[in-house]
Amino acid sequence: MRFVFKLQALLNWKKNLEELSQMRLADKLKYLQTQEEEIQNLRNRRSAYAQEMNEKSLRGLKAGEYLTYQQYFEESYKDLILKEEKKKHTIREIEMEREKLIAFTKQRKILEKLKEKKLERFRYQSEREEQIKNDERAIRRYQSPPKVNFS
Repeated sequence: MRFVFKLQALLNWKKNLEELSQMRLADKLKYLQTQEEEIQNLRNRRSAYAQEMNEKSLRGLKAGEYLTYQQYFEESYKDLILKEEKKKHTIREIEMEREKLIAFTKQRKILEKLKEKKLERFRYQSEREEQIKNDERAIRRYQSPPKVNFS
């Protein structure tokens, strides 16, 4: 007789859900890193343009050129705010995915513990049945033969 865990399909499904959640979380973390790099690049460009504008203003900056810089700063600021909002949204998604992953992991661990307990119980019962069979064989082997009375 072999051990069969009746909830094995459920355990396998929970493992798959956990792995899928881990992959989604990894993708979202990569996306967050990309967003942070874009934000940092935009900040660096804004800083470089601000420094460039300051240097040019010391030498004399034409009004049209000044307006071009101002327009860039306004548009890049709006872009920066938008990127920051998207980053916040991604962080919320990451937290939700982490919570899902924790839940899937807990469910999988519960099922694995249940499987271990059932396997232990199965082994114990199998060993006990085997011991009983061995005891019965030993008793039969060493029992004295029935006495036959010939009188």
